[in-house]
Amino acid sequence: MGTPRSGTNLAKHLIERYLGVPVVFDHGFWKHGIFPALMSGRDLLYGELPIVVMSKDPVSQVLSWYRLARNDTIFRPKKSLGSFLGSPFELRQDFTQPGHMEYRFRTPSDYWNQFYFAMDALGRSGAPVHFVCYENLVSSPALSLHMISHFLGRSPPFDVRHAVEIPRYALGASNDIDQAEDLSIDRPAFDPVRAELASALARIGWGNARAILRGVDDDVLEATGRPGFRKSCRDAAGARAMLRSLVGSW
Repeated sequence: MGTPRSGTNLAKHLIERYLGVPVVFDHGFWKHGIFPALMSGRDLLYGELPIVVMSKDPVSQVLSWYRLARNDTIFRPKKSLGSFLGSPFELRQDFTQPGHMEYRFRTPSDYWNQFYFAMDALGRSGAPVHFVCYENLVSSPALSLHMISHFLGRSPPFDVRHAVEIPRYALGASNDIDQAEDLSIDRPAFDPVRAELASALARIGWGNARAILRGVDDDVLEATGRPGFRKSCRDAAGARAMLRSLVGSW
């Protein structure tokens, strides 16, 4: 599971290719939706499968959502980044099709915060949940797969010295229900720079980054594997991020 553009399709590709473990999406609940409290009496239901949860840091993630919102598919578009950050945030499985589940949050940050709080709560309830940071999966894929294999109980675990190839092109959406995308369609090249916090800060500006962080709780940041993230943001914010804040939102 994971929010849109958090790396769920990349994780599925790597887990299936290198660990030989089939990965399923959207069976019982939508992979991008807030985890529902499905109950059987007093028992919480989660599909009886181990759950790998992908996450991007909230600054990089919200910037990615803003780009995606321009397509008017699962997010409603906004005219500017400033209005996108401060307006109610609506999410639907596909805004171009009727009959899908919808969600509304106070802001994009609120969605990020609630999604990962719910997944952490699911793990604390006893369900098998493992968090993976997108930036770690991209920068150290073998180590990330090693940790996932431990979580899945694979013996022996994946060798951290094994070469892992990140796809050269961005992976299309996958949900196990719709047909797979046509691989002959031109796809954008995979850009590892987009996994870097400093790059996102330079694009979004320090003022907008602070607005995002105001909607995120420290315990949720820590649950996703990012303790001290606020300090990391301050350290990573360079001159371009500060300058963009001075010239205003875009």
